[in-house]
Amino acid sequence: MRTFLFLGIILLCVGCQNQGATNTQEEKPTFKLDSLSKEKVKIEILQLSPEAIKSLESFHDFQNVKSIINTMHNANPFYINKYADSVDLLIGTFKETLPEELRKNTIKSRLSVLSTETNLLKELGSTKNPDAKKIMDANTRLIKAYNSLVIQLNELSLAIPENIEKELLRDPEEDTEILSKNL
Repeated sequence: MRTFLFLGIILLCVGCQNQGATNTQEEKPTFKLDSLSKEKVKIEILQLSPEAIKSLESFHDFQNVKSIINTMHNANPFYINKYADSVDLLIGTFKETLPEELRKNTIKSRLSVLSTETNLLKELGSTKNPDAKKIMDANTRLIKAYNSLVIQLNELSLAIPENIEKELLRDPEEDTEILSKNL
């Protein structure tokens, strides 16, 4: 009887030790994003042309997007993760309040790409253990999407109005014929 009791206690102890070993193997180490990290995006933010600045200076939603993108450009993964919701909200507001002169397919498509990159950044940050490198890569893609939007806004502000374009495309020989008839 004592041997059965002794054998039962030994089996119970061995079973508990094996279970404890499997529990420690299943736990993955948790890494928190470091708020003191000096890691930043390496690409530069493009600037608006003077014409684009003039046309967008009264448009506060764009100014807010520009400000938060500058903040994200200078931020480390901890703060990028922290600001991801704000960026998404500001880009959504910008898309909804887009003025009529900016409602071009090229601008809308760039805003859609920007919104997609923001959503991907939010998804990466919402995981249990966000990876700092993946967050930095997503932030780099976000900055590239913003730069693409800036390029489109610059091109749109430099576009030639239709009436000037018609004058430029008019045949100069026609003008001389019209002038000679009038004289």
